[in-house]
Formats: sequence, structure tokens, C-alpha cells
Amino acid sequence: MKVLVVKLHALGDLVIATPALRRLRDGLPDARIDLLTTSWCAPVLMNNPLIDRTVVIENDIFFKPRPNTVVPFLRLVHRLRREDYDSAVIFHRHRLVELFIRLAGIPRRFYFDGDNTHNSVHLDERRHSALTAWELADLAVRELGGDRAAVPSLEDLKYEWRISPDEMESADAILTSFGLTAGGFAVLLPGGGVNPNISNTERRWPVDRFVELAGRIEGELGLRIVLAGAENDREVADWMESSSNRPLINLCGMYDLRITAAIFKRSGLIVCNDSGPLHIAAGVGAPVVGIFGPTSQKQKLPPGGTSVAACRDIPCRPCYFSVFKGCIFDSIRCMEELTAEEVMSAVLTVHKNVKKSA
Repeated sequence: MKVLVVKLHALGDLVIATPALRRLRDGLPDARIDLLTTSWCAPVLMNNPLIDRTVVIENDIFFKPRPNTVVPFLRLVHRLRREDYDSAVIFHRHRLVELFIRLAGIPRRFYFDGDNTHNSVHLDERRHSALTAWELADLAVRELGGDRAAVPSLEDLKYEWRISPDEMESADAILTSFGLTAGGFAVLLPGGGVNPNISNTERRWPVDRFVELAGRIEGELGLRIVLAGAENDREVADWMESSSNRPLINLCGMYDLRITAAIFKRSGLIVCNDSGPLHIAAGVGAPVVGIFGPTSQKQKLPPGGTSVAACRDIPCRPCYFSVFKGCIFDSIRCMEELTAEEVMSAVLTVHKNVKKSA
């Protein structure tokens, strides 16, 4: 049996889907399971036996279609037709993607829908994304004749990010060069919310609060502060570094996603906005505080006691679902009013939980 998993964006959502991929692998152990994804998401499943092969395409084919993407689109359709897949599990509610899978001639298709129609799961944005993805994978396994499984609780679901020995060795060498030891530093990511398809800087907590938080973490927990993020986060990280009255180690934009994840694994704490690094941190087993404003921690906070949310609950949040439609106030109050003291409280909670589990 040949199964194609389709998850084209976003990076964090692909990490969230790893428990669902585990359900597919365990329920269909003899199947060949391939992943169709974009080049910027492909690093998520490197070194991971959940997937037999990754088919990597450029993001523009689906999300920025132009006349010059028509030929690559048709070539991809032809390529997948030749593979003769038995079924596809589509972790999107995107009509163009569903149409594409039909054109690729894949006879059995499992997908998200607004209604509980045959071979689909209702995409309820009030429930945790990992549970909804697991249910879709479970539906596919049962319909394809695989082993049945008990429905898990959210806390039973674990994100997976596999780090190779070479990646770990490279990360350790970087940390040694900065005088950092495993567990002796905290990684702060003041950016996020930006990817090739969308820019939602509304998810970002004010940078001056990150500066204040850095001082409190260093003073109360004795952890050195490391800044990280993607290339497009460099400006905000540089501003944070220049605004701090204490030395910060700024690694933002210096290393690729795989090495950055290995650095996460050695950290004593990660604090970031609701974005891809939040889920990567959970995938490598690092303690993490996720800062939530327009988005919902009930839908996106990774499961487990070593992932804690920091948020200011005002009546209008969460207001972000598939897209951010704007705030009813002059500023993003759920982020602007969240204090460093409140985030530090979440930091101390996760620190305490890590000590309990040690």
C-alpha cells in the first residue's frame, strides 16, 4: 500500500502533525508512507522513520500561483500519477490542494472538512490541532484496514523532531565556542509569525518586555541568555541586543533550522511567541514557554507539563483563526498588556515542572 501525506505549510503545523504521522506508521506498518511538502517545511521530518520518502516542491506552486508555476504544477501531477498512490491523507482544508490530489489520480482521499462527510474529519478550531490531526490519521488507518487504536488524550500525544549525531555534535561545538553548557542557558526568540505565505507580527510580544524578561531570567535562574530566530527575525533580535544593559549571545539567523533545533535541545529553557520554534522546542524535548495573544493556547500549546502558556485573558481573545482579521482596539491589547512579571511566572512554573520530572 502506498499512502501520500500532504502537508504543505506551515512549519509548526507539520510538527504538530507528527503524532498523527505516528498513528499512520503504527496503524499501517507495511505501507509506504510518503510526504508531500514545501522546501521550507521539509527539514521537519529529516531523519524521521515516520516517513519513507519526502517529495519536496516549491511553495509558489500552490500558494503564489503565476503563469510560470503552471508547468511545474502539471509536472507534479504527472509525477504523482506515475507513483500510483492508493490513498492520500490531506492535512489541509484547502480546495486547490484537494483538487490537485484528484487530478493526481489518487482514488482514496482523507481530508478536513467543515462537516463530517465520508472520509473527512470536522476541523474544529476550538480543539487542539494535534488531536484533530490524529483523528484524521486514525480515520485513514481504519478505512484502509489497519490496526485500531484507543483514542488518546491530548497529554498522550508527543511531537517528534529527530536530531542526528552530526547535528548534535555541530550544536555542541557552537555552544562550547560561546562558553555555554547544556542546561545553563535560556533561548529567547522575540520574532516569529512570519513565513513565506503570511506575515502576522501581531503574534509578537513587545521587544522591550523580552529585554526585561531576559534580565529576570538571568537574575533569578542564573541562566545565560541566547537570542535565536530566522533570518527575517534578525532586526528585532539586534534591537533587543542593543537595548539590553547586559551581554546577550545573539545567534539569530546564524544557523539553519536543523542546527538551531539541536541547540534548543541543550537549552534549559526556551521562551518564544506562538510560532514554529514553540513546536520545534517541544519536539526536541526542551522546556518552553509560549506567549499567546490573538491565537489560542488551547489549540496550539504543545502537550505536557514542560510546555506552559503565558497570556493575558481578555474577553475578545482568541481572535485569530485561519487569518488575523484585525483588532477592535487601537493596539493588540492582549500582547501589549501582558507583563514581564506574568511571563516570568510561566517561566518559573515550567522550571518547577522540569525539576519535578527529573
